[in-house]
Amino acid sequence: MAGWLAASWFAADVVTVARELIGRRLSVGGTTCAIILETEAYGGPDDSASHAAFRPGGRAALMAAEAGHIYVYAAYGVYPCFNIVTGPVGEASAVLLRSVQIVGTPRSINGPGRTSRALGISLADHGRQVPDARFSVSVDRLPCRIVQTPRIGITRGVDVPWRFVGQVMAGAI
Repeated sequence: MAGWLAASWFAADVVTVARELIGRRLSVGGTTCAIILETEAYGGPDDSASHAAFRPGGRAALMAAEAGHIYVYAAYGVYPCFNIVTGPVGEASAVLLRSVQIVGTPRSINGPGRTSRALGISLADHGRQVPDARFSVSVDRLPCRIVQTPRIGITRGVDVPWRFVGQVMAGAI
């Protein structure tokens, strides 16, 4: 591996970051490594599905922070969901990680709550930054096929094609 992405890498457009994360390794705590397989992009106040549009205060205020910050919220008040803030300060955008494959295991973990739990991510990780001592994302990307679809599991902004699903090429892991 050539190294880890700097926080400044995440300062790009949210859709670009969501697509470009597919196939990269996410290291958590230096002990768990997972391949990112599925992401969703959430824009600012103009994106009706984004917390920045309908829940702009509290934890969601972090979406407008410097790129690379970790935004963790509890879906249904229970399941931690891991997001990485993108774009310039003030634009309130983030990428949700929906699915990963933990390196050394044969199957993927699907769903943002299950993904966060499998990686040991909790609400206590809210406000951290990528990279730091706990989280880093690889510069290198595994060869994969990426499909772009509308987002799922939401009631607002359902027609927006900002979900990216990757299939890593055989033998790449």
